[in-house]
Amino acid sequence: MRISYQKLYDKFFEILLDRGFEKKKAELAAKNFADSSLDGFQSHGVNRFPEFIMMIDEGYIDIKAEPKKVDTNGNIEIYDGQLGPGNLNAQLIMEKAIEKAKREGIAVMALKNTNHWMRGGAFGWQAAEAGCGAICFTNTLPNLPPWGAKESKLGNNPLVMAVPRPKKHIVLDMAVSQYAYGTLGKYEMENKELPYPGGYNQAGELTTDPGEILKSMRPLPAGYWKGSGLSMMFDLFASLLSGGLNTFLIGEKEKEYAISQLFMVFDMEDKINEETIEQTVDSVHSAERVDPEQRPTYPGERTYLRRQENLEKGIPVNEEVWEKINSL
Repeated sequence: MRISYQKLYDKFFEILLDRGFEKKKAELAAKNFADSSLDGFQSHGVNRFPEFIMMIDEGYIDIKAEPKKVDTNGNIEIYDGQLGPGNLNAQLIMEKAIEKAKREGIAVMALKNTNHWMRGGAFGWQAAEAGCGAICFTNTLPNLPPWGAKESKLGNNPLVMAVPRPKKHIVLDMAVSQYAYGTLGKYEMENKELPYPGGYNQAGELTTDPGEILKSMRPLPAGYWKGSGLSMMFDLFASLLSGGLNTFLIGEKEKEYAISQLFMVFDMEDKINEETIEQTVDSVHSAERVDPEQRPTYPGERTYLRRQENLEKGIPVNEEVWEKINSL
């Protein structure tokens, strides 16, 4: 089924108001979930919304809390998220980082004691729309095995990178596993196989069956040992610079909360060399194709295509998820 953007936004807004959100915060959070769904990231939009509400209902998310600046370490500003809504915390920190980068050229902000930021790419787009480049990452609970191990000891810690462009921004939003857990859940919900092996089944064999990977909790690190190494480094940088919890300590909790994040933002408005950007994009587009019908794309390019299609046709929503949302 497909649902219009406005209908989806209105339902999110209505439920958030009912949970006690201030009007402005309800608008921002509803937009975050609706925009993620519009861009084709239902795994961190409409599909994730019921879990977000559950975390509120169970007391893990404080809807009235906002990030509080607690320290400055050289050029790094450190904030305590006070267990506020993760998407709102990240949006506010990115807003502060953009303002500082506009003044000083660069901003580095570390955030501890926050919650899941939902679609991390949203904050890359936020920076790019303001004419800024960005590098951001977060840690998570342990849900990724180190390379060569069966047991999950690392987090599937996503990386976001953004470069602004006059026409269409370039935004990378990636998990450090071949497929994010939300993507695995989406494929399982739609009863589809993965295009490429994404992890191991319970017998320790590589598989394209998302359900088997979710059962084994053994997703495949992107680039094998390289994704494993990136996960560990993101966790260390985020937890050490923020003074917050690392993946190990987050895993000691009963739910994923009190996580750590890092935001690096660069003012690029007067530093954008359009010729360099277009050379790079054109080079990617002109590469010899594997499939004659599909040209290679740059990070974020397909987002524009999905956004336009979903605006015209409505946003694809799983019927069971929609029923669950309507029952909240």
